[in-house]
Amino acid sequence: MRLPALTVWGGCVFALASLSLSSGGGAAAPTACGPGMKAICGTIKAFPVKEAHPHGIVYNSEGPLKGLWFDNATTDDTSSVVEFDTRTGTERSHLTPTQGSQPGSINIAADRSIWFTESVANKLAMVTHERTIKEYPVPTPDAYPLDITRGPDGAMWFVESKAGKIGRIAPDGKIQEFRTGDSASRPTALIAGPDKAIWFTEVGTNRIGRLTTTGSVSHFSAGAGQMTGDITTAIDDSFWFGKKNAVTRMTASGALTEYELPNAIDTGSIFGSRNGGVFIGVMHKDGTGSVTAISADGKIKEFDLPQKHLMPIEFAQTADGSFWMTVQSFDASASPSQLFNLPLPAVTDLPRTTIVTGGGPDWMATGAGALWIANISLKEIERIDAATNAITARVKVGGVPCSGAAFGFSSLWIPLCANDKGTSLVRIDAATNRVVATLPIAPANPEGGIAASRDSLWMATGDTELSRIDPSSGKVRQRVTVASGSQNPTYAGGLVWITSKASNVLTAVDASDGRVVAKVPVPGGPHFVTTGGGAVWTIGQDDGVVTRVDPRTKRIEARIYANIPGFGGDVTFGAGYVWTTLVGVPLTKIDASTNSIVAQWYGRGGDAIQFNYGTIWLADYDHHLVWRIKP
Repeated sequence: MRLPALTVWGGCVFALASLSLSSGGGAAAPTACGPGMKAICGTIKAFPVKEAHPHGIVYNSEGPLKGLWFDNATTDDTSSVVEFDTRTGTERSHLTPTQGSQPGSINIAADRSIWFTESVANKLAMVTHERTIKEYPVPTPDAYPLDITRGPDGAMWFVESKAGKIGRIAPDGKIQEFRTGDSASRPTALIAGPDKAIWFTEVGTNRIGRLTTTGSVSHFSAGAGQMTGDITTAIDDSFWFGKKNAVTRMTASGALTEYELPNAIDTGSIFGSRNGGVFIGVMHKDGTGSVTAISADGKIKEFDLPQKHLMPIEFAQTADGSFWMTVQSFDASASPSQLFNLPLPAVTDLPRTTIVTGGGPDWMATGAGALWIANISLKEIERIDAATNAITARVKVGGVPCSGAAFGFSSLWIPLCANDKGTSLVRIDAATNRVVATLPIAPANPEGGIAASRDSLWMATGDTELSRIDPSSGKVRQRVTVASGSQNPTYAGGLVWITSKASNVLTAVDASDGRVVAKVPVPGGPHFVTTGGGAVWTIGQDDGVVTRVDPRTKRIEARIYANIPGFGGDVTFGAGYVWTTLVGVPLTKIDASTNSIVAQWYGRGGDAIQFNYGTIWLADYDHHLVWRIKP
């Protein structure tokens, strides 16, 4: 949250020059590079809008108000909140009940309603699910509410910049206020921290404040150099905030690390990155504005805006991973009446072969020179030839191939479900592409999973049961008791590894005799698992962290903050890298030698992944495709 374009502090006026307005709506403006612009300019696209001062911007991921929203921070009868269609560039405006209210920060409540501050009107406002606007006066007169965020307690919290207070508004509209300093402290932006406290910037006293939900306040020095107002958290639980020509990283204990921004004269909004660092809006000495990416170790990459004298002041990130931003003008020739879009790298940008499967491709296995993929909606297994990329067989299996896939003993093994309940285990002969056995062994659930070792198949068949199956007789030869909720076994080096999201544990089972030899505590809901590069790798569905475990010591070696939490997903290993997938973040590449994220792609695709035959096989479940990608 940046200070708005027109802000009065003790008689001093911070104002932009008069701005020309552009016509609203329509397609993206040209993004030709201007004189002095860096080669990477043109990556960001401009979308003109009719509003004079777009300011707060947010993406609502679900509910009746789903989509991109921004507000028009004017002090005349045009003050409003706006729905923006990112596909067409069209707008739907909703005027504020109080004209000239100067809407500022905007954010999403727990019930997916939209809340924003009205600085001049000294009010908070909510867009209901029915698209009506309710306003709530701030109890302290002339408090000048600026930033607003959702707190850890489900309420909305906001700063009262002129009053030196932080406010809390409950879903029923009841407001509490907490004094954090005096009016000179100028609290400007706030965020809910990983410790379930509210952290905020105090621009007037150059401090970072911490406020518990019960009202206890503490303060930390922001170091030398003037803060510009905004604050964010990164996925390693650190705090980041901007200064005029630098970005500062702060730990929860107050330890500071500062990274200078070359040739910067001002910074705007700051936004936590999925790769561990941050994105921040920057204005440079030559008038070039940029979105600057800063990694956790201070490495910098800049994405220039296609027009000069504009700096990003608010960010939102849509479901495809791209950034949308509002801008502040530093020159009368540059209009802020536009949104800018920075699309992040997508899998569709990579060299790939596309294979149309029809239905919903999901679980994968490789063997006999082919990729075998379970098609959920078509209730069949498709065999894709690795030499030609052609579908050479479609095998109907008599049920939903719901719970994993494993290749072994010259066969593909597929657990089946009906109505989300396990029913049986199917064996498909790789020589004939026919079902040769349907065994009355049911998977535990649609996520149970199956693996093949040297002499057995291993399948989760109950909440605490891992069954060892004889491939010759088709009978269960041993039942191993594992942690509650264990799923998705994999085999490597004489051990079967199986995760439990419910119990936060990774279990190692000796494949020779079925003994449980280790239970490794892994936080974050570990679910899918793979092996390679001398390690075992899991994905946490709760925290989106990839965990590396040493198979010899049975201890965690590294926790890699990939920020890919959520249902589904998958992980595989190949060519020295760990590859993960999740719908919306279809591919993440992690270097196994450094435990660091090399690249992350966003947008369509994701849900199942395999590495074999020198390539990545990646499912686009929603669009009924399989991509084959060279690493």
